[in-house]
Amino acid sequence: MHRRDFLFGGSTAVAALSLGGLSGCTTAPSQAHVFSKYSQVQPIGSPIAPIHSSLDRVTRSVVGLRPFRKPGPRLEATTMGNKYLVHNYGHGGGGVSLSWGVAEISAGLIRQQGAPDVGVLGSGVIGLSTALELQRSGVNVTIYAKDFPPYTTSNIAGAMWHPVTLFEQDQVSPQTMSMLHLAAQIAFKRFITYANDMRYGVTWIRQHSLSNKPMDTSQAYIGSDALYPGLVRNQSSQNAMFGMPYYDAYYTLMIDPDIYLRALVSDFRSAGGTMVEQNFESPDDIAKLPQSSIVNCMGLGAGKVFNDESIIPARGQLSFLLPQSNIDYGYAMMHPNHGLLYSFPRKTGVLIGGSVGKGDWNTRVDESEVQRMVNGHAMLANLANT
Repeated sequence: MHRRDFLFGGSTAVAALSLGGLSGCTTAPSQAHVFSKYSQVQPIGSPIAPIHSSLDRVTRSVVGLRPFRKPGPRLEATTMGNKYLVHNYGHGGGGVSLSWGVAEISAGLIRQQGAPDVGVLGSGVIGLSTALELQRSGVNVTIYAKDFPPYTTSNIAGAMWHPVTLFEQDQVSPQTMSMLHLAAQIAFKRFITYANDMRYGVTWIRQHSLSNKPMDTSQAYIGSDALYPGLVRNQSSQNAMFGMPYYDAYYTLMIDPDIYLRALVSDFRSAGGTMVEQNFESPDDIAKLPQSSIVNCMGLGAGKVFNDESIIPARGQLSFLLPQSNIDYGYAMMHPNHGLLYSFPRKTGVLIGGSVGKGDWNTRVDESEVQRMVNGHAMLANLANT
């Protein structure tokens, strides 16, 4: 997938983007009917089985710090001494969703230099995807990282395919928005090739975004509404899920990071890639690397090394319940009494969240948050039974 050329002025990326079809509001129930005929999930609007949410079913709780930048992700090329450096970090809650797209864009920039050997900094989903994309074009790649899967932030991601928590609306530039739309389009087309492949842990689900008030449809979803099969927006119904009168619904992909990242590491190593444990404290550490072309995919670590004060953590805490084979749907909402709640089904367990604590560096599990989430999702399950 090397079909786009990218042009640069100074250190800022300017992509020639074709972003047709970004309509703000799409309602296509007929798509949902056709799609469900060929999928392993039920039609949008079908009855749902309740999630069994209780403390005795919690298998683990984890905390991850999303690498968030108010202006949006940084994807640009620059130089540092004798190094050609591509920055590719700060994807907030959309790292997994955007991974193949930003990987293709950053790999395209590196290929312009024609270097036969490239160093990739970071082994989360962005680093691994970028490394694999470079390998596919015949480049020798070495990944340098302090931690490797399963000990990366990407392993703790919710990882439903829908790029979210990417920027602050009043600070993101039109150029960054164009890049995000393009990256999402590329990434979705790649992820769909992994669907229902047990080795990669990617499955279809039906997803619902719920609200107790009318939802804003003036902006298209990232990438365009066309990337969300069966999409219906701002629907209202007295029988809407969990008593929420308004909802968006669509089919999307659920990526299980524990399975998926393990497969990417295997693919990278099988193609001859090298993984080196190394911590970076300053640009001097990078200058010592033998490769002349480098891709920086360090996430939060990039803030310290490159003095980027715009990158902050967006703390997320998740708990996992014992698996339920009858759960083929996910949902997300801001509940008036229980706060932010979302849940996605995985083969390894039912994920429940959630939280987005911007600027919060605390990585300890908050047991009161576990209780809030378990109780909140149990309350929703009781509503599903009525």
